[in-house]
Amino acid sequence: MSRELFGTDGVRAIAGQYPLDDAGATAIGRAVGTQFAEPGQQIVIACDTRESSTLLVEIISNGMRQVGVNVVFIGVIPTPGLAYITAQHSEFVAGVMITASHNPYEYNGVKVFSPAGGKLPDAAEERLNHDIEAGVPDRGQGSFEKRNLTGQYEDFLIASAQGTRLDGKKIAVDTANGAASGIGQRIFESLGAKVVAIGNTPDGRNINVLCGATDTTALCRTVTEQGCHYGIAVDGDADRIMMVDEQGRECNGDHLMYLLAVGNGYGNVVATVMTNLGAEQSMATKGIALERTAVGDRYVLERLNETGYHIGGEQSGHIILPDITTTGDGLLSAVQTLRVLTDSEKSLATWRDEVTILPQALVNFHIEDKTRLNSPEVTAYVQAETAALDGAGRILVRPSGTEPLARVMVEAPDAQEKAETIASHIQELVR
Repeated sequence: MSRELFGTDGVRAIAGQYPLDDAGATAIGRAVGTQFAEPGQQIVIACDTRESSTLLVEIISNGMRQVGVNVVFIGVIPTPGLAYITAQHSEFVAGVMITASHNPYEYNGVKVFSPAGGKLPDAAEERLNHDIEAGVPDRGQGSFEKRNLTGQYEDFLIASAQGTRLDGKKIAVDTANGAASGIGQRIFESLGAKVVAIGNTPDGRNINVLCGATDTTALCRTVTEQGCHYGIAVDGDADRIMMVDEQGRECNGDHLMYLLAVGNGYGNVVATVMTNLGAEQSMATKGIALERTAVGDRYVLERLNETGYHIGGEQSGHIILPDITTTGDGLLSAVQTLRVLTDSEKSLATWRDEVTILPQALVNFHIEDKTRLNSPEVTAYVQAETAALDGAGRILVRPSGTEPLARVMVEAPDAQEKAETIASHIQELVR
């Protein structure tokens, strides 16, 4: 069976276009309801702040109700909050999050969580893909209700600080005009910090626009201008985190994995093929091994479960702490990072300087048939360019899991120039 409707993190598309038009969204709801619930059982659903999310909640909920599912809508909440709520309530047999995460507002998507709050394996997505396209029969009419469970997630985040206080600290918090708007500020104020909040006025269209984890320019400026000890940025559904040190420098997922692995004693790390070679080498100096997976935090989580390691993540800011939660959680990762900073009495800038990052460049180009990236011509060319680096860098060419793009990543002293040259040549090869 195929899982072609699913990318690296659920279904994602332009809102209003298949599979996120009325018919497609209804079919998604019916398929999810049939696969996870018996008639009369409950599925919890939530969303981010983009303008299409409310309508998609309604359509997908109606699809689930058509197969006898009782739907509980808990409003706007971060994706990891939906996962946490799903796992904490035994009456919920699945969780559904309506979000396109870090993508622009025109996009939306559907992330489905198991009863334990985990991402779905490929086999489960293949079954869903089949049922979405083939259709499923009616099973009676379910109900729809609203509940406010956000406070339970906030209490969990505060408790995860384990008594660490941030009194006297000034923190800039950028919530990307997304699902963590309001929540992010409340969490750190509850821990005693003075919070300078930005990116916290969602209007349905400004999610991820010049703010949040995908663009920390405003956060870097705010930290330096306001004299903050550090800055925290999450993306539109708050499953990613970036931080900014007191000097106004971005700290990405590689920096934060190093800090948490060393500072919290988590030990060996699971990361993806995107993690910088320099971060891997810096971890090695501390006796920490790094194991790589395909891009996608669910692949990281699968390998964490197989290895028993205590930390994993992506350079893009997904950080997974499996001893605490089931999925990437930007706010939780921020709280745990601030625990290390407090306990170690070292600044974020000091921690950042312990990681030597090789120059890295990422160049994207449009491609409709992503399978062309696996052609013998492309493979041979990439192998030859990699061999020419003689172990002093890396080249990675991969398709985007959420957009019609090819991504060319190069780590080398002349990374940007080389990435542009390689991307241009591959474009010619795949025409």
